[in-house]
Parts: sequence; C-alpha cells; structure tokens
Amino acid sequence: AVVSTQSGHYGRAFDVEKEDIEEAFSEFGSIRYVRMVYDHEKDRPKGIAFLQFDEKSDADSCLERVSVRPLCIGGRTIAVKKAVDSKQLTMPENKSHGNKGKDNRNLHLATEGIIKEGTNAAAGISKADIMKRKLALEAKKKKLKNINFFVSTDRLCVRNMPSTFSETDLKQLMSKYGHVVQVKIMRDIKQANSAGIGKSKGYGFVQFSKHEAALTALRATNNNPSIFTAQKRPIVDFSIENSGILNARSKKKSGFIVEEKSSKVKKSFNQRWKEKREKRKESGAFTKPPASSQSALSSKPEKTASKKKKVPTATLR
Repeated sequence: AVVSTQSGHYGRAFDVEKEDIEEAFSEFGSIRYVRMVYDHEKDRPKGIAFLQFDEKSDADSCLERVSVRPLCIGGRTIAVKKAVDSKQLTMPENKSHGNKGKDNRNLHLATEGIIKEGTNAAAGISKADIMKRKLALEAKKKKLKNINFFVSTDRLCVRNMPSTFSETDLKQLMSKYGHVVQVKIMRDIKQANSAGIGKSKGYGFVQFSKHEAALTALRATNNNPSIFTAQKRPIVDFSIENSGILNARSKKKSGFIVEEKSSKVKKSFNQRWKEKREKRKESGAFTKPPASSQSALSSKPEKTASKKKKVPTATLR
C-alpha cells in the first residue's frame, strides 16, 4: 500500500462495523480497503482501523476536511491521522511483543472478496448477484460472532457457479494460481442423474497448498465477468470453518488409530500364547501314551452283550 494514501482512524466505538467506516469515508473517493484492528484476547475491535483510498488526492482531501470538521460514526466523533509506513509500524511491535496479539481466527481475511453496492468494484454487477453477496456477508458475520468459527487461510468458497460446472472445471480454473489439494462441489443427492451424480448446488470449495496461492486465486476470480457470465459472476472468499467440527473429526480419526493399535496388541498376545503352547508340546506335556500301553489296552477282551434266554416256568397247583 502507498503510505501517503492511508489514514488511521482512532476512537471508534466497539460496535462500529467495517461497512460503517466505508460508508462514512466514501464521499471523499474510491476506497481500496478498510482494515480493522482486533483485540483477540477480548475478541472485539480495539477501536482502531486503517483505510486506504485508491487515489492520494482523495486521502489528502479527507485529511484536510476532517481537520476542519470532524467525522462522526455511530454517534461518536473520531480522530483521523495519516498512517505511518507498515514496515515501520510492525517492526517495533514484532520485536517487543513477539507473537502477542496474533490473529488466531484470521479475521483480517474475512474482508477479502467483499464488494459493496455503490462502489466502483460493484459496477456492472447484476442485482441478483448483489443480493447474493449481501446474504453471504450476513451469514459470515453471524458465524464469526461465534468464537468457534475462524477464517481458513488456504481454502476458498466459490459461489454462483453454473449447474454444469464440474469438479474438473473448477480444478482447471484454480490450478492456474497454485497447487490445488482438493476440490469439492456441494451436490443434492436427491436429484442425481443416471450416473448417480447429484445436481450441483451452485457452490463449492477449493483447498490450496499455500495461502499465497489461495489469495491470488481469490483476487483473480472474484467478480470476474469473463469466467462465467457478466450477469452471473463468481463470488469468492475465504471459507469459514468450524473448529468444533474439525476437532471432532480429528478425535474420530485418532479413535480409529487407537482401535487399530489395540488389535495389533491382541494379535501379538495370541501369537505369544501359540508359542507357549508349542513349547509345552515340546516339553512333553502333550505326549501321546507309549505303544505298549496302547497294545495292552487293545488286548483287553471286549465285553460282549450276552442275551439271557428266557426259561419257561411251570405253575404248580
């Protein structure tokens, strides 16, 4: 970012959203981004944000205007100052605090791909796509209010895909920007074709091996009118993940590993039992009786079942 086009905003109310800042400063010119600073220990904004204009003249005009007439956001007067170089800003913090204040939920990536109605980036977008983006943004905000949800660094969510767009097409599209680990299109199995493939729900996920590749792919494909159609453009952002579900899957996987190990232990026990049995046989515990005893047993006369003859009896009178 060009340092001279940035402004730092201090004294924000904790409940002020990124969109409120964009709306308040959009009168000065086109905004490239708004980045909010979070207090991750308290899981809320620190009341500070950084904003960058597309043009330096717009930033200068903003600073000149607010020095005379301050801006109010959410009923609170805010102070606006020129930001320092990002390298100068982060170096002392990294030296003195180490990893303190690390964005463990990657919330800074939640703003990637957002396009608001009325901005230059929204030019040419259909009303249907604008509505889809609004609904997706509301759903994202709702999820991220729960501390169990976080933003993935290397997995993208791709919406607004045509129903005929396959996993092969999606992988071919995204492979231009880096190594793709996994591609998944969400399908309705109740509406499967003759081949057993469910009808596409219009969205899917792409997993990259590196964050840089995912970020490049997002910025290259999001809202690109040449990929699908001009009236139905890709809606791409970083996927929102549920740590609870991921932990449950991990525990389930580890459970299979424990079961597999226990079966190995049981097998080795059986093997030891067999070996012990073989040793007992070798020691004579299971030796057959000698041949002489067998012959003696065989020489014994066999008992024959003799039938008793019935003797007639006479009755004396």
